[in-house]
Amino acid sequence: MVKRCCYGTCNSDTRYPDRLEGGVQFVPFPKPKTNLEKCLKWIKLCGRPHSQLNVANIGAGRYVCTKVSTVFFNKSYD
Repeated sequence: MVKRCCYGTCNSDTRYPDRLEGGVQFVPFPKPKTNLEKCLKWIKLCGRPHSQLNVANIGAGRYVCTKVSTVFFNKSYD
């Protein structure tokens, strides 16, 4: 399965290994059914329009990469 970072301006994508320098890994988005509060925080931090990223379209294929995940972990990873 292709993994792509959901963060606003990040272009990390497993289809393009040249963009994954430095051992970039992908962290799965928190699922709304198990942790709605954290999921909503991450959606807000991504900075994408509601039509592109919202609770209804969070599923198994949503990730943020370790290039930007420090933003998430420093602000909302409890």
